Amino acid sequence: MIWQISIAIIAFAFAALVVFLIRTLHLLQESLKETNQTISNVQKDLNDVNGEVKGLIRNTNQITMDLRQKMKSLDSLFGTVENVGDALEGVTSVVRRASNRFAVNANHSLSHEQKQEPDKKVYKAINWISSVYDIWKRVKLHRMNEREVARH
Repeated sequence: MIWQISIAIIAFAFAALVVFLIRTLHLLQESLKETNQTISNVQKDLNDVNGEVKGLIRNTNQITMDLRQKMKSLDSLFGTVENVGDALEGVTSVVRRASNRFAVNANHSLSHEQKQEPDKKVYKAINWISSVYDIWKRVKLHRMNEREVARH
């Protein structure tokens, strides 16, 4: 009789174990289905994002190429401005030499008694041209520094 009771208890325990195991496997199966659905959704979203990223990269490449073209066209403009600056430098040096000669000749031609105050307009013009020339040199130097920084 003890054998029979022991076998019945073992059978009941085994049946309970099987029932709980079936419930656990069923829950695991549902979790796996949800996981598969989530992975599918993530793959679809990833494909959408991938397309958007490719479009963004193409857009960025087009903008970069456009900027390079515009920078190349500006190089010729800066070259022209540099040539104009060199020409102005030449003109300014000629005007300086002429004004110096004028001042020397004016001083020599007037005697000490007849010396009068020099023409203020001429000196103002000479000072103005000299100032413009100095400003132009500073601008030119600044632009050259900016180019060097942009190259690196």
